[in-house]
Amino acid sequence: MNRRTLPALTALATATTLLLTACGGESPEADEKIPGAGESSAEASASPSEKGDDGIDRPEIEFPDDFKMTFEEVKGTDADGAAASADAENFMKSIQHAIFEGDPESAVYKFYIDPMSEAHEYAKFQVTQYVEHGWVLTGELRQSNVKVSEPKTEGVRVVSFCSDESKAAGKEAKTGKKVPDKDFGSPYISFEVLMKQAKSQKGLWRASKVKTERGGSQCAG
Repeated sequence: MNRRTLPALTALATATTLLLTACGGESPEADEKIPGAGESSAEASASPSEKGDDGIDRPEIEFPDDFKMTFEEVKGTDADGAAASADAENFMKSIQHAIFEGDPESAVYKFYIDPMSEAHEYAKFQVTQYVEHGWVLTGELRQSNVKVSEPKTEGVRVVSFCSDESKAAGKEAKTGKKVPDKDFGSPYISFEVLMKQAKSQKGLWRASKVKTERGGSQCAG
């Protein structure tokens, strides 16, 4: 029997929208400015790891030994697409890092989001739900079929992938006791994450919007 992760993992994202038409100049939303976009208070407060090839001081993301989160390498994209994909991965991992930290205001996930954006709301909601219930994840979350699309809007990429929850489960953070499994349908969840180039740091991409669909098209086949 497949294990099911906790409902908070995608509860908010299901209600959010990420319309590619809005990114293509078809809608006034395409040029809508997000308050605080491009500037993050996390830049000064997050503890940096060693600089990567892009010269950016990124915060460290760490997991306990009984949990891992893997991403397939993206193919068929340009340098910006690869960078956006890498930071979409960092964004997703930073949420789990914050959950293990027990910190809904973690500077680590804030490093990878546009402040006050839907992605900011999504990340904070996920962390808050887990922390308030005293839950964390154990096992593996595997992301596959990673693709990057380029809308007409400059400095924007949409990173899509399929998340497999079948090998992950919830447990109580303090006791390690497993949280009872619940069947929420397919263990496969299709993600779309809209990434924007950061204005303050060249080479850094930040999540602005998130959309999920359980058993979605990105997971077909």
